[in-house]
Amino acid sequence: MTSQTLSFTILGTGALGGFYGSRLLVGGFPVRFIAHSDVDYIRAHGLRVDSPLGDQHHFPVDVYRASDALPQSDLVCVALKTTQNHRLVDLLRPLVRPGTVILNFQNGLSMEEELAEAFPESPVIAGLCFLCSNKVGPGHIAHLDYGLVSFAPQDARGQAWVPRLMEAFASSGIKVESFPSLLKARWRKLAWNIPFNGLSVLLDANTDSIMADPDARALAEQLMAEVATGAAACGAPFDTGFTGKLLEVTEAMTPYAPSMRLDYLAKRELEIAFMYERPLREVAKRGVRLPAVEAIAHQLRFLDRRNRAGGT
Repeated sequence: MTSQTLSFTILGTGALGGFYGSRLLVGGFPVRFIAHSDVDYIRAHGLRVDSPLGDQHHFPVDVYRASDALPQSDLVCVALKTTQNHRLVDLLRPLVRPGTVILNFQNGLSMEEELAEAFPESPVIAGLCFLCSNKVGPGHIAHLDYGLVSFAPQDARGQAWVPRLMEAFASSGIKVESFPSLLKARWRKLAWNIPFNGLSVLLDANTDSIMADPDARALAEQLMAEVATGAAACGAPFDTGFTGKLLEVTEAMTPYAPSMRLDYLAKRELEIAFMYERPLREVAKRGVRLPAVEAIAHQLRFLDRRNRAGGT
């Protein structure tokens, strides 16, 4: 099977799923989208993606509700927030047949293990997305910067699919890389997500403001250092200079509101469980504590409860 024959279902047509689904359409691949609140809008008006790679307006779009019957695809791309993971297995069951590849775009830790357990006949691959993209309206995505996808397989079955996925995404204008260690790839992504998602909420600031202020930047660096400690404790140490390069990339990026900040402003549930609680749980199993990360997690839980309850 060549990459040109691959078909995709995007579960979650938000800032991430809408962007990558759009690029795959540009690459000529069949793409089916599952949307929630704006499915009727997308059916009537299409999907719009503004991007430095070229603005796109797709119409008509093959879009469905989760409850609709869908044709089978070769790959199902999970682009839902992890706050929906209590529903994820049930949402995937009608989409996944034996051999269907599950490509997980989510942030956090240990999701692939759970997916592999729930769907033992399906290869599971993490697609770690380094993307600045926001959903700015119904069926409307604004891509600001980056877009690299790092593919990390759960096991050898997933590894066999990685070259085809890399070819498909690369032919669609997406930068790609492969990472043989899923655990190390996940911890590397946490090195950015834990500091900048959390601080964007706690400090009410975008990435540029955090990097420009010496105290905010010092907090980000402290959190990164603790994530590095956690990664090493879990057997996934970072390469020398990795966190320094990550800070340089953040300083150079287009000013960006991380997804957790946008969720907080919209009074949506924050992705605390998979992004903070699970890494803390894994390091605790090894007798290690990350006190600054723990403090951030406690503060985020408090703010999340109060924010969604409408308190002040």
